[in-house]
Amino acid sequence: MTGLRHSPKFAAVCIDTRDGAGRRRLHGVARYAREKAWRMMLVRRRGQEAAREVVKLRPDGIIAYIADEALVEAARRLSVPLVDTAISEVDVPMSLSLDNCEVGRLAAESLVRLGLKHFAYCGVRGKRASEERRTHFGRHLRQWGHELMSFSQGVAEGESQMKPLMKWLESLPKPVGVLTFDDKLAERVLTASRWSNLPVPEAVAVLGIGNDDLISKLTWPPLSSVNVPAERIGFEAADILDRAMRSEPIENPRRKIPPTGVTMRGSTELVAVEDWLIESAVRYVRQHAGEAIGVEHVARALGVSRRTLDRRFVKALGRSVHEELTSARMQMACALLSESLETVAEIAGTCGFRTAASFSRAFHRQIGCWPVEYRNRSR
Repeated sequence: MTGLRHSPKFAAVCIDTRDGAGRRRLHGVARYAREKAWRMMLVRRRGQEAAREVVKLRPDGIIAYIADEALVEAARRLSVPLVDTAISEVDVPMSLSLDNCEVGRLAAESLVRLGLKHFAYCGVRGKRASEERRTHFGRHLRQWGHELMSFSQGVAEGESQMKPLMKWLESLPKPVGVLTFDDKLAERVLTASRWSNLPVPEAVAVLGIGNDDLISKLTWPPLSSVNVPAERIGFEAADILDRAMRSEPIENPRRKIPPTGVTMRGSTELVAVEDWLIESAVRYVRQHAGEAIGVEHVARALGVSRRTLDRRFVKALGRSVHEELTSARMQMACALLSESLETVAEIAGTCGFRTAASFSRAFHRQIGCWPVEYRNRSR
């Protein structure tokens, strides 16, 4: 007797594709759908219109990017599972979202390493995820002995919305490191800084969240950003939905995925120290991190002894020149593993390591996983 063939599962995907975070989530969902031979329908509408379309489609399950009350009600009405891929303002039983505690830690460490003494957060009013990021960023800064200034605005855009932001930026002590809720808001902060004649990064160093490829290329200076493994979030959310549609037990239905590092670009390219030697040393390290250099090379280039350089470096920044060089190489490696198609061996050479083995060991020691594992997690 021939076994019954089960029809493929049908998922409604309610993901806004207007920004990079949504598109990368969709890539992850689509990859899972191909592997499992799902049928998938992208719902481009939002709010009540999206909910009505989902009800008409009658899917076996729903994946959302920031679900709202209407979509939750549609899932209840259809008696189908709903998985959210972000922190929404409504209660969703199953979700897979970014670990904002780890976002706060990485952001705080990255800005403190610049030698800054003043820090601020620019968020979105009334958004739970924004409040989470502000809270964790401030908590990690306090561990370093720093306080946080914050500002929240609505989601509307336009010149009228820029004036309060400009006034806030002008009021901050300088130089200041500003973390924003996401890259779109970071782009607005860069514009407000320019309109206020506040140089970036010299007066305002700006760090976004999301590492949106298009925004990083269109902004000036190029935007630094916390890397979000959005494709992985989409893929794993689809896995949760698949299990729910097959009525399988789900361990940890509300998962947190950590960010995969920080990509530092022009918007944070400063060294907020008064010692000219340390500023020169940091700039030299950043420019030559991809070469096979050591601390002796840096000291020789600056015309001082290694001992003098290390002593003044630790006094100014609380870390050694070797640690700075390692950090610069790891940042470079993380960006290449996330964004390029280079092999691990090629990345090792680009980052100043003589062999892939020595690079892999150093990467595992600093980041806590092997390069291939990091690449798989960040995509």
